[in-house]
Amino acid sequence: MSLIETDIIINAPPSTVRSIILDFDSYPQWNPFLTSIKTSTTPVTKGTKLDCVANGTPFSPIVQENSPDKFGWTGALFGQWFFCGHHSFEFQPFGDLGASGDTELGANGETESCKLVQVEKFGGIAAYLILLLIGQQTKKGFNAMNKAVKERAEALTGGTAASNT
Repeated sequence: MSLIETDIIINAPPSTVRSIILDFDSYPQWNPFLTSIKTSTTPVTKGTKLDCVANGTPFSPIVQENSPDKFGWTGALFGQWFFCGHHSFEFQPFGDLGASGDTELGANGETESCKLVQVEKFGGIAAYLILLLIGQQTKKGFNAMNKAVKERAEALTGGTAASNT
């Protein structure tokens, strides 16, 4: 199995970063890579079908997890035996705990920052070939999205720029 993994440190609590990722309606306003996610059901739970567009390419994955720490889906082309992708967003606590009275940064015992990790694991008999064709562009898209999430989250919370890892 092949994989692409990117991450970024965001000076906003994990719950803020997660809320941005799950606010699908706002994607066309800020997301340079994953420009559309639509679903006919709410809340989004395991088994929910998503209709997505990334880099102009439509795909329809199925949600596998939606927890406070992780949001992920699986998509396939001609069945998982041929080509599949397991995508996840991980919202990892990072840095100091916020002050108990702080309503924006680190409220409710959260850390003031978040490490956002995007992982895509590819499988199936065509994974290697397809990854050769789209791997670099996909990684660039993940990094562009990470940067956009960072800018949006830090604008919402007044966080300052943190380094990309």
